[in-house]
Amino acid sequence: MKIAIFGAGVFGTALGDILISNGHQVDYYDPEKYPDKNLTSVTAGSEVNILAVPSSAAPKLMLFLPHDKPLICASKGFLTLASFKQFGKNFSIITGGAFAADLNNKKRVTLTATSDLVEQLFKTDWLSFDRTEDNIGAMLCGSFKNVYAIGAGYWGLKYATPDFDDFINSVLNEMRLILMNNGGKPETASLSCGLNDLVVTCASPTSRNYDFGVKLKKDPELGKKILAGAVKLPTTEGLATVEQIAKTPSFVKPVNTPILDRIISLVKNIPIVKPEE
Repeated sequence: MKIAIFGAGVFGTALGDILISNGHQVDYYDPEKYPDKNLTSVTAGSEVNILAVPSSAAPKLMLFLPHDKPLICASKGFLTLASFKQFGKNFSIITGGAFAADLNNKKRVTLTATSDLVEQLFKTDWLSFDRTEDNIGAMLCGSFKNVYAIGAGYWGLKYATPDFDDFINSVLNEMRLILMNNGGKPETASLSCGLNDLVVTCASPTSRNYDFGVKLKKDPELGKKILAGAVKLPTTEGLATVEQIAKTPSFVKPVNTPILDRIISLVKNIPIVKPEE
């Protein structure tokens, strides 16, 4: 099968390597790494398209993707179902608790899939899937674990400590509320796209989001500087999510999410805004 992957970063290429080893033909669209390839030529021969670009670039790119071909989203930033409405049942997700290095090293991991197609394409003897049809829940989990990882870095949390365990349990409760308030299923937070990805990201100092939290602790103005364009860092999806949730009218933020509220206030360097009683 001919498959186009949009975004040739570390995760996109890791997925591509799995597909190639499974006998599929893979082509990449990435203007920085493959400037000789244009969007028209890459999409023309593809039977399946995989989105692996930063979430900020996804909505504009999707305007040019054919709606009659399956689209699999591997981006873990803040996106809404409205962005994928035109794809209908041709849209599904691959996400979960694994870094690109885990896939490259063929580490036994479990990811979350929202379609049979995802499982069929990526089936290996070391990669397994838990299943849900909850596209919005899977996307929200993949997005908000990045925000919470900023908090884990800021507070210097370490894996397998009481503080870390308490943090993860409290965050899971908040994520279930976020899912319920936005049309997702709360049980999705217990899948790889939720719990596993949350633990992996919040426990890893190499995570860009965790590292941003560490830097934010040292410079409380860093978030404001980046959002204002005064400072540039590698793509930090958690920071982008904090910015986007305030700009997305369709997103319903639960009232009782004190950890999320605290992280947003730290990123923006503003006092916590309490709801009016």
